[in-house]
Amino acid sequence: MNTLEVSLECLIGEQNMQIKILGCNGGIGGMNRRTTCYRIGESILIDAGTGLGDLTLKELEKIDHVVLTHAHWDHISCLPLLPDAVFSMRKSPIKIWALPEVINIIKAHVFNNHVWPDFTKIPIIGSTEPIVALNPLPDANPILIDGVEISKLPANHGIPACGYRVSQEGKAVAFTGDTGDEEQFWKTIASDKAMRAVVVECSYPKSLSELGKMTLHLSTDVASRRLANLPAGIARIIIHRKPGYEEIIDNELKRELGQFDLRFPIPGQEYSF
Repeated sequence: MNTLEVSLECLIGEQNMQIKILGCNGGIGGMNRRTTCYRIGESILIDAGTGLGDLTLKELEKIDHVVLTHAHWDHISCLPLLPDAVFSMRKSPIKIWALPEVINIIKAHVFNNHVWPDFTKIPIIGSTEPIVALNPLPDANPILIDGVEISKLPANHGIPACGYRVSQEGKAVAFTGDTGDEEQFWKTIASDKAMRAVVVECSYPKSLSELGKMTLHLSTDVASRRLANLPAGIARIIIHRKPGYEEIIDNELKRELGQFDLRFPIPGQEYSF
């Protein structure tokens, strides 16, 4: 068997995890800033910020699962718009997954017939099933969604919130969600032999470290210390940089972590692990 045949055999036998960064900014402003939303394959979203709005109608139709880290507006702003856009195309409910406390917030403040129609009670055309199904995450880890394992990871954001470990074919990627410094999250990532990348929020430069502590977000001094202690083979993907501070944050992290695989994605960027 020649080298080309070996390479093709490996590609056929191995399925990579495909992640599209639809939104990765800590706020809006201009054409290049979109808030948090990541697509896993074609059918799963992690969060549903303004980045979701860049998908085509046909792409939106394929979204079957939305997994939320927490209920802050920059992470759910396009969630109510999704079922409204594709309700006539759905054959099954869009399943929303989150901590039980977050599900309660979504019920009370989003799909409530006040700020938005209650799509959990509006049936799919020709069916008795609703367009949206709200699913509290079980205590046990992981859950299996469309062949992808998703486990909760601890977060420290002052409200009900979590990060996620997402794995497929023996390869894992971690998402911090929004969080202040959280010891257990970093211990879990560092000891995980399957880990290929961590998508980590870093909202503020070092000069605003105290603001980060107050609002339970990471700043470059805290993030660089934690990221420096991870195994070298893990990609460090930096997201949630606050508008106007992106270049400062990038430069500060590059100075501290330039020897590692350090990435600063833009909306629309795709990764394969």
